[in-house]
Amino acid sequence: MTSWRGFSFALLVLLGVLIAVLRAADTWRKEPVVAELHLPPAFAVARDFDFGRYRLAWRGQAFVVYPLGRPEKLLWGADGGFLAAGIGQAYVAHGGGELRDRRDLLCREQSLEAFERLGSRLLLKGHLRCADGSLSSYVLTLSDDGERGMILTVALGEPRLNRLYLAWRRDADERFFGFGEVSGGYDMSGRRLVVPSSGSQLREEGGWSAAAAQAFYLTSRMRAFHSQSDAYQIFDLRDPRRVGLEVHEGKLTARIYNGDSLDELRARQISVIGGLPAAPVPK
Repeated sequence: MTSWRGFSFALLVLLGVLIAVLRAADTWRKEPVVAELHLPPAFAVARDFDFGRYRLAWRGQAFVVYPLGRPEKLLWGADGGFLAAGIGQAYVAHGGGELRDRRDLLCREQSLEAFERLGSRLLLKGHLRCADGSLSSYVLTLSDDGERGMILTVALGEPRLNRLYLAWRRDADERFFGFGEVSGGYDMSGRRLVVPSSGSQLREEGGWSAAAAQAFYLTSRMRAFHSQSDAYQIFDLRDPRRVGLEVHEGKLTARIYNGDSLDELRARQISVIGGLPAAPVPK
């Protein structure tokens, strides 16, 4: 009898350890991947880079982008590291339903080594160092898209990297709306939103659904972002200081819209996506 009780107790302990390990793994899987930025000494000097109708203002460890002559109208920017990458393997959890991702390799050390102007485009170039010591070059390009705003593209030099993590700044009280039918006009701050690959359904972990083509949001600061990727994506709005985007491929094209009202931002979206339904706008 004593032996059986001892066996049962050991089994319960092992079960508890297994549950704790699984929970820890799930928590780590959902943790945002944020890059650590490394800069050459010359980058301590503040500089401005104009490309078409827009300007990137570099301030030593951070930058903001805005229309020329309107520095108060911030469209995009970053504080510290803004790009990471990695290798992952997606799988469906036991019981079906949620798609999970195993992070086999992360590349969090980001260097920024050059700004290069090519007409109405500005290229940010550098390297990403991975946990196994390997390196990959990257190019992040900002292009003037006229009055509509900017086009952002990211390309990684190492083809084996199939995960991309982009982060950008947000205001502490900034509110987010959009993502197709998900928000219904309600603030989505504090949530982690999953956009499955093209042809699937957009859903928040726990429930909502809408067309995957609506990987689009607008904010109370009159900014808007629209990912053009067909890959599986995750928008992370949990951090009050930054927005995170995880893309399950090694490239990204997105639009950053310029506008002075939520209706104008929505019109920019409609002009790009054509007949697709527009994202809800809060009243």
